[in-house]
This record gives sequence, structure tokens and C-alpha cells, in this order.
Amino acid sequence: MVSFGSRVWFPACTLSAVLAASVLAGCSETSRLNARCMAGSVPVCTQLGDMYATGKGVARDMARAALAYERACNGGAVDVCNTLGEIVEKTGSAEGGPPRAEQLFQKACDGGSSPGCLNLGLAAAAREDKARAFALFERSCNGGWAPGCHQLAVTYEQGEGVTKDVAKAVTLYTQACDGEHVESCVVAANLFLAGDVVTKDTVVAVRFYGKALQLYDDWCVAGNEAGCTERDRLRTRLAIISAGQATAQPAMPAVIK
Repeated sequence: MVSFGSRVWFPACTLSAVLAASVLAGCSETSRLNARCMAGSVPVCTQLGDMYATGKGVARDMARAALAYERACNGGAVDVCNTLGEIVEKTGSAEGGPPRAEQLFQKACDGGSSPGCLNLGLAAAAREDKARAFALFERSCNGGWAPGCHQLAVTYEQGEGVTKDVAKAVTLYTQACDGEHVESCVVAANLFLAGDVVTKDTVVAVRFYGKALQLYDDWCVAGNEAGCTERDRLRTRLAIISAGQATAQPAMPAVIK
């Protein structure tokens, strides 16, 4: 028999079915998700990690995000392994530093994560292992990852780990731009506007800038302030290009009647 002066403590969200209905209402959504994650639900661990990483519905906490992502990664979510690697590498919220981050990128890439292959390639490039970096960028691009195609284009343009091929680079920048990687759109536009390594073509340059402008505007509408800033800068640039084209047009000869 329990005396009135004592307290009986129950673990959160783990009461018997008889009491569950009256107590579950007091359990937070985060507690329920955490319990399901601990029970082995990979999708829930991923969801919980996303919540903590973005601060959606909870206080932002990258350390807690890393713990949830680690459970998801260990459960076979290879793209989450890549995300965890980025947290380890860039935020210091999880232990291990660059060596552990690279291990996570390797695990992600081996499991078929194209973003993981890109990050693994960037790690190789940082060590000046350009041939390995090229192979990994190619693998990322072949997996349909636009940022991987962009990085592969850079290697072709600069001849790093592969024979320099500007035409191939332009093809890859175009592919990545079509995949909505805005940096590729801008780089391709700059190449055609400058005309240093490809034939100058202002019309093609403006077309690439137009795609970039659309992407920046989409970001701006979604609430991304940086997108608004870049959109406005690009609008100004396009206005200048347009004015320059108008000035360069030869005057029409007068018609003599």
C-alpha cells in the first residue's frame, strides 16, 4: 500500500494501457517521437533530427539533432549519414571532426547517397587527391545530384584530375542549371558573357541569368532573404547588360524619300 506522503513516478509515455488515455495527452509530441526513435523507427529518428536541426516545433539543438540522425544512419538511412557528416564537419555539435565526417560521407556514398559522394569528393580534393575527387564527383553527378554535376564541371573547366575540357564543363553546368543549381546557371552565364574560353554569346548568357533569376525569386518568395538580395542584384546586372546591348546596336540608316 502506498502512503499519501509518497510519490509514484511513471516514465513519460510508458504507462499501462488502462492509464494511457488520460496521460498521453500530457506527453509532448517530441517525447512520443523520441520514444519511437529509441524503439528503432528510422523515419521517426530522421524526423526528430530534422526538427532539432531546423528548430521546427522545438528549440534548435544540433547536438540532439546529431543523436537522432546517428540512430537513423545506423538504421540504414544513408542520406542521413551524409547529413550527420556535415554536422560533425561544420558545426562541432558532434565529436570526431573531419576524420569522422569523412567516415560518414564514405558510408553514405557506399550506400548510394549522391550527396555523400560529393562531400567525400570534396574531402579528397582538400587533400589534393584530385583523381579520386574527380571520380567521386562523377559518381555523384551520375546519381542525379545537380551540385555533384556542378563540381564535376569545375574539374573539367580547370583540368583538375582530368584533361581540361571546357565544352564538357559547359554541358555539365547546363545540366546542373537545369537541375536548379543556381550557381551553375550564374557560372555558365558569366562564361558566355565574358567570351574568354567560349564564344561570346550575350543571348545565351541572358538565358542562363534568367534561369538564375527565377530560382532566386523562388527562394525570396519562400522567405529566404539572401535569395531576395541575389535576385535584386541580378536584376540590376541584367538591366545593365540590356542597356549595353541597346547602346551597341548600330543606328538605323535614315530613309530618304
